[in-house]
Amino acid sequence: MARTDRDVNLKALIGNQLQYIYSADELTNVLNTLASNIGVPAGFRRNQMLCFADTSKDNRRAKRYRMHKKHGGTRAIVAPHQSLLYILKGFNALLQQYYQPTTWCYGFVRGRSVVQNAQQHVGKRYILNIDIKDFFPSITRQMVEDVLLAEPLKCSTEAARLLSGLCTAAEPQGDVLPQGFPTSPTLSNMVCRKMDEELAAAAQRIGATYSRYADDMSFSSDKDVLRPTGSFYLQVSGIVEKYGFRLNDRKTRLQRRGRRQQVTGVVVSHKVNVAREYARQIRSLLYMWERYGYWETAKAALRGYREQYGKTRGHGEYLTLYAVLRGRLNYMKMVKGETDPTYLKLWNKYNQLMQRDVPKRRRGVYGTNAHRPEPSSTNDYLGEPQRKGCAGVVALFVALTLAGLLACNLLA
Repeated sequence: MARTDRDVNLKALIGNQLQYIYSADELTNVLNTLASNIGVPAGFRRNQMLCFADTSKDNRRAKRYRMHKKHGGTRAIVAPHQSLLYILKGFNALLQQYYQPTTWCYGFVRGRSVVQNAQQHVGKRYILNIDIKDFFPSITRQMVEDVLLAEPLKCSTEAARLLSGLCTAAEPQGDVLPQGFPTSPTLSNMVCRKMDEELAAAAQRIGATYSRYADDMSFSSDKDVLRPTGSFYLQVSGIVEKYGFRLNDRKTRLQRRGRRQQVTGVVVSHKVNVAREYARQIRSLLYMWERYGYWETAKAALRGYREQYGKTRGHGEYLTLYAVLRGRLNYMKMVKGETDPTYLKLWNKYNQLMQRDVPKRRRGVYGTNAHRPEPSSTNDYLGEPQRKGCAGVVALFVALTLAGLLACNLLA
């Protein structure tokens, strides 16, 4: 069984070597040691490491693609070459052992989640949600290098220069932290540490609570001191800009008690919960699955999804509806708890339908590249008698249209 970074004390293994690295050969040896001790292929060569640390050789170190965002637009993703990926995984394992998260940071931290982030703001009269614009691309190579030179890593100048090159990617504005590198989440939190401390102190002075999950910052208070046009918001904006970031004013929103309040997608009005429509949409698709079968429901869901987004964001050319539903149910379990009656009812229905339909044919994958023949009859995938007559056809059409519309929201 492959070892993980939790099995080996990498800090003890590497010791203070990063402080005394004066050549590429020495850093290559350290990176090979890290990789081999977390169970990923090692054997990196000096020239290979130097090539990966040179961000101008972008086509030799990574691939780029764009991912559709939930609410429109695209996000640039940089996927590292496999050998670079192994190097970064090894270094990230060491970073995670050195990094001590602040009490206000909940994103990219083991043992913390969006639910725990949201819990900090439950029941507050006012909640202010603020988004940092272009979070990862705003973190420059110099900011990464400064973090590596400082406590707790205290890398040598040469080690910090080479490692910051390995961990960043070239963009028109310069070398920045890319989305897609395994080191980016941990490094972003290390870069934001002092900013978090200042924002938390500013919030404490007015009796407010602060937390951050990646680029989502939340403030809550029982006092009316969080207005986006007020002095506190201007103070927050000043602190954020001081550390090289900008606020996305378009996404700033103040939520008051009496209306639904959400933090990182979790309802916090009275307790942490999912939105009502979240459970309602899952229930609707499970009903369609039970009534008209998995195959037709999956086709309608994908059709509605394509109509909403133009392309299937995150699902390629097919949609495994059972996997999407399971993921949604697992999220509900995380938020509401495994003993919640609503979750248990939906989970039991899902399992009943899985037992009835899904094992029959390659788990019901639907898509243009599914590499399987069309069913000879609806029975092949529905697991129920065919419906005959105009009434059945009309009912099926209406049901599938509804499922498609629901899927637009459910599968986003």
